Amino acid sequence: MSATTESAVETLAGASRAAIEARWLEALAREHRRWLWLARAGALVALIGALLLYGSLAGVLVAALAPSAEAPAALIWSGLVAGVVLRFLGGLARDHAGQALSAAVRHALRSRLVADATQRGPAALATVGSTAWWAQRHLDQVDALHGYFARYLPSREWARIVPLAVVAIVVSLDWIAGLLLLVAIPLVPLFMVLIGLGTQSVQETQQAREAALGAELLQRLETLPWLRRMGALRESTAAVADAAHAHRNLVMRVLRVAFLSSATLELFSALAIGLVALYVGFALLGLVAFGPAASMDAWTGFFVLLLAPEGFLPLRQLAQAYHERSSALAAAASLASLDAGNAPPAKASPCGSTDADEACLVFETVHHAYGAGRRPVLAGLGLRLRRGEIVGLAGSSGSGKSTVMALAAGFLSPDAGRVVRSGRWAWVPQRVHLFHGDVRANLQLACEGAVDDAVLSAALEAVGLGADSGTLPKGLDTRIGEQGTGVSGGQAQRIGLARALLSGAPLWLLDEPTAALDDVTRDRLLDQLFPLARSARASVLIASHDPVVLARCDRIIALTDPSYSP
Repeated sequence: MSATTESAVETLAGASRAAIEARWLEALAREHRRWLWLARAGALVALIGALLLYGSLAGVLVAALAPSAEAPAALIWSGLVAGVVLRFLGGLARDHAGQALSAAVRHALRSRLVADATQRGPAALATVGSTAWWAQRHLDQVDALHGYFARYLPSREWARIVPLAVVAIVVSLDWIAGLLLLVAIPLVPLFMVLIGLGTQSVQETQQAREAALGAELLQRLETLPWLRRMGALRESTAAVADAAHAHRNLVMRVLRVAFLSSATLELFSALAIGLVALYVGFALLGLVAFGPAASMDAWTGFFVLLLAPEGFLPLRQLAQAYHERSSALAAAASLASLDAGNAPPAKASPCGSTDADEACLVFETVHHAYGAGRRPVLAGLGLRLRRGEIVGLAGSSGSGKSTVMALAAGFLSPDAGRVVRSGRWAWVPQRVHLFHGDVRANLQLACEGAVDDAVLSAALEAVGLGADSGTLPKGLDTRIGEQGTGVSGGQAQRIGLARALLSGAPLWLLDEPTAALDDVTRDRLLDQLFPLARSARASVLIASHDPVVLARCDRIIALTDPSYSP
């Protein structure tokens, strides 16, 4: 395939993709079409105001040039005032409609994206992109749609109504002046489209670079202590500076395209208005004597000359907002795929509602697979966890224990089947995440309201971190640094278990809760934890390799067979 053919194919593919993204943006706007109707109404009101204003100004000019001519001064000044007021109200309606449309669309889109992310779960989200990648799309790229809905669409509605109306009015007064406008006005959107063809690719590159820059910055912030220890801060700073400089160059490319489109429009509108001005001047001076020019009076000439720029004003505003369309199309390239097929996640049944066994967790013929080849991990898994029951999940590495736990916690969605869980549950992973602060603040996260220190201390005592244990000399005031520094892995796991106790959740999901504990500490913890769970009638699902932990459970589910159905 030749280079020319490849370029043509790429252009056609890009045009097709842009059409799909444009339809998606239009669909978003149709959900809130009442604001577009307000923008159209504002355009009509502003046009009526312009006709009154310019008609009155033309009367003022005629009266100034011919003082002997009788002119109804009251009518002229009333027209001036009414024209100014109506133009202001029309513009205000357009601006309000654009801002309200943008706010409504972005709020609805963010709600759907959050619902979709909730349905996918963090495990599935991590396979698509990093935290910075998702944040950049949910925040920056959704905000990149603001200009499209707030400025471009209202300006487009005005550009559809006002120029044609101005041409029709001018044609009714003088068909030659109207023909000049009719020839010049379509050239403006034509050149805007030609310039905009190359804008979207620049915008897409810029937004992709912004996502990569955010991910790179987040990664360096997370690894800052290691970079400091290795003496690599200078190299890291230089790398971030180079990335920022490259992003700055991309931003300047986008601005250059925006300025080019505005300059092109100004050139054509100035030429067209200049031609109309020459024609009107020659006609009034009697230098043009054919057609309607021979009978043109001063009021008609002034009115046409004043009204001609009004036909280009919406196009000038559209040109100023046209790069917003390219920015929105670039953002839509990634957002449309995330927004496709969004449906709010099914609400979990409350624990012990209509089930005879008061099941807090139910797997109904659950199937799940991974990877491009969709390697099956679970095939028709059935599971029922009753209220107050402690169930162990056993199996070798790769048997699907982590997948079952992720499905139970809602971090993954099954490919087929259904997972029903209680309305509230506590999740304790192998590596418990502790926030920067103290132990008190980390325990308070599990509580719905403020809790006394005595309650928090009792929870620590229950998991073997009480004052008598000597493991946390400062107790609740023990400081926890970034990434859990200040406490050991075993202490972090027990703090996570204490949070599960404090949450009051009827379902506990524990993934290898004793992996970081020695045998003595493990046995003490189990001696305290299991009786507490049974007394609270909390259902507990434990994934573990430890036969001692599994032996203490009420029953064991072995995942050697993915179609296991107890």
